[in-house]
Amino acid sequence: MQLLSDIKRIDGALDKRHVVALDSKKVCHDMARRLYPLNALRAFEASARHLSFVKAADELNVTPAAVSHQVKKLEEYLALQLFQRRPRGLLLSDTGLLLWSELRDVFQRLDKAMEQVLETHARGPLTISVAPVFAVKWLLPRLRKFDALDPNIDVRISTSLNLIDFARDAFDAAIRLGAGRYPGLTAQLLFAESVTPMCSPLLLGDDWPLETPDDLHRHVLLHDESMAFDPAAPDWKTWLKAAGTRKVDPLRGPRFGQPDHALQAAIDGAGVVLGWRNLAADDVSAGRLIEPFDLELPLGSAFYFVYPEAYSARQKVVAFGNWLREETD
Repeated sequence: MQLLSDIKRIDGALDKRHVVALDSKKVCHDMARRLYPLNALRAFEASARHLSFVKAADELNVTPAAVSHQVKKLEEYLALQLFQRRPRGLLLSDTGLLLWSELRDVFQRLDKAMEQVLETHARGPLTISVAPVFAVKWLLPRLRKFDALDPNIDVRISTSLNLIDFARDAFDAAIRLGAGRYPGLTAQLLFAESVTPMCSPLLLGDDWPLETPDDLHRHVLLHDESMAFDPAAPDWKTWLKAAGTRKVDPLRGPRFGQPDHALQAAIDGAGVVLGWRNLAADDVSAGRLIEPFDLELPLGSAFYFVYPEAYSARQKVVAFGNWLREETD
């Protein structure tokens, strides 16, 4: 309620000076829409507080010329002079002093309101949207380590392939597979992926060896089509060509829409899959899968821990990101 009252005070401060210089009909229209130049108001408030465009620019992380331009824009909007520009610095005009006295309190209350909102969310559970394959093959088997490290942070995992809108959806962060280009978000690289043939050790025997890539013609090829949308992602045709063999039909064999489904089929002995090495690392370490050949090809995508830049102030997000970094280094 106080913040709304402050905004009305700003309306009044602008109205008192604005109506003198502008046509009354235009004023009523502008005031009803409340389309104030907010960036210009912020630049003016900082300049008035420091009585310097240079110091205001340092605070706002812009150039002094940009601050000066914004203040000039506000003066043109009001058709009034807010500063007396002197060789040794700035002086507030009477109008500028009136406006700044109101703006100062409003921005302080706005900052406090933002801090309260962030603090409220910081105390709640850590909600993360995760690609299903990452959750099943990497995150969930390791999550108990984070629980032991930070038992006060309640982690809630939602698995989905859909991109989330942080302004609309109630998530603190997400783990996504991509190229790392996420405008407006902080993107922490977890690890890149590569693929190589994998199969169950039970699949091999004296009659069905996998000593060279040519031997694959005796085995069923399992196809992971989860990256079919990316023409640069390697498939069996790409791998067999890189291996220098022409004896194997790259198109035969069953197809799967998710990499963990294809990996599970390989574990069950259904055939040989181009497995994702990092996601299958636990299966390889446990002996459920083997990698018969040394040749691996980059997937062209990597897993990232992403969140809005403003959420870097949330201790729970930072803590989880630090733990992910330790687990993936």
